[in-house]
Amino acid sequence: SDNTMLFPLLVLVLFTLLVGSLGIPFKHEGGNFDILSKWLAPSINLLHQKSTDSIDWYEFFKDATFSVSIAFFGILLASFLYKPIYSSFTNFNLINSFVKTGPKRNLWDKILNVLYDWSDNRAYIDIFYTISFNRFIRVLSQLSNSFDRWVIDGITNGVGVISFFVGEGIKYIGG
Repeated sequence: SDNTMLFPLLVLVLFTLLVGSLGIPFKHEGGNFDILSKWLAPSINLLHQKSTDSIDWYEFFKDATFSVSIAFFGILLASFLYKPIYSSFTNFNLINSFVKTGPKRNLWDKILNVLYDWSDNRAYIDIFYTISFNRFIRVLSQLSNSFDRWVIDGITNGVGVISFFVGEGIKYIGG
């Protein structure tokens, strides 16, 4: 149910939001509180660790900008592709400004529709499974049923009819 998954998801969101702060060096009066470096340092060097590396906040933001921009690009791309029906951005005209660029609109719409249908139908795995396995098994079972009905039952019935006539013939001929 919805409430059953709410608490674990909130815990995961909390850890996800706070995991980035592990590698941030906190300058403190007594020393440097770089939590991630202390956890990853070998146990031999724990007592003799002299931290001379300090990262400036400018360097941190400069290094983090690229990875965060990749994540935002993925979120933006997903929002353009999947366009939720119930959203506060239903009158969002940014998509229309990209779409109304000219004759490329039809090709781009076709490509997006094919990609969306392919991902929405789980790459058509169910249809492939139905065509390849279910129909094959149905045809194979019909063939085996026909073989059983006409050949196996025919042999059994033929042996029965022949033994009946042989028995009747022996009875009347007097054996």
